[in-house]
Amino acid sequence: MAILLEKEMNTDVTRIHPDKTVKFAGQILKAVNIGCMVVVDDAGKILGILTERDIVQKVVADGYDPKTTPVKEIMSKDVITMDKKRTVEEAIDLMEKNKIKKIPIVDKGKLVGIVTMTDLMKTLRKAESTGKAKNG
Repeated sequence: MAILLEKEMNTDVTRIHPDKTVKFAGQILKAVNIGCMVVVDDAGKILGILTERDIVQKVVADGYDPKTTPVKEIMSKDVITMDKKRTVEEAIDLMEKNKIKKIPIVDKGKLVGIVTMTDLMKTLRKAESTGKAKNG
């Protein structure tokens, strides 16, 4: 049985405006205890994704000032999204193919959730233990 992303996604997506500073973003990541946030414009359109890795590799390692560097300068811009009606298995395949760990989930182009590789692995383990996953 296929497990749809809409059943497993986290709908409490932390968003940030591209003009906010990296320091502000880092404070939110710490306060909410998360590893990424979706960068959106005023209309809610997805512009990018900001991860802890982006901050470490593009700000800390390169010596930029997090107090003055805007999120838009370091965010990952080529964001891969998936429709909420796609399956957990499809999401895992897409993550492996593209070497990513997080996928924003959309419905008719609008951000409605996010899934991480960790979330999806937990879902599969749970499904296996309850006999809902396909045997293959």
